[in-house]
Amino acid sequence: MNKLMTKRVFIALLPDAVVREKFTALQQQLGREKLLGKAKAVDCNNLHMTLHFIGAISIEKLRALEVSLDSVRCKAFNFDVNTVGCFPKPGVFWLGMKNIPPELEELERQTATCVQQCIEGYQPIPYRPHITLFRKARLSLDKEILPEINWQVKSFALMESKSSSDGVQYHMLKEWRLS
Repeated sequence: MNKLMTKRVFIALLPDAVVREKFTALQQQLGREKLLGKAKAVDCNNLHMTLHFIGAISIEKLRALEVSLDSVRCKAFNFDVNTVGCFPKPGVFWLGMKNIPPELEELERQTATCVQQCIEGYQPIPYRPHITLFRKARLSLDKEILPEINWQVKSFALMESKSSSDGVQYHMLKEWRLS
């Protein structure tokens, strides 16, 4: 595939400014923990919760995906971000939730159907909702986050990932409001 004719994309939930500030403050606080070693903090503008990572797709498939995602019908919802963890092999230190709301599961299911209809061979991986705070983390902190951060989800977005000399930046291609 010609790189100029493709985009590297994913579907995500984006925190509003208030929740992003809370995530950033927590990230700064946790960044002082020696247990994280030389972990690299994710740029605060890149904080999100991925629903589906799709990868490089043609502009034609991207347009078809946008049309398909227009059919998603889910209610707005909220949840509490109230736990932390680490995926050891990639060294991803994350924020998560103890209880996944059924509305999030439904949104993930509906968007997976759209992706599968448009991207031949797409195989969703088991969904583990999380917000990546640090990369290249060596150890997880064995504690819960207090106070909880309440996140009101009112939309989801199709995002593009672009690499540059300043690192990876994410750009919203299209946003869909939840009812």
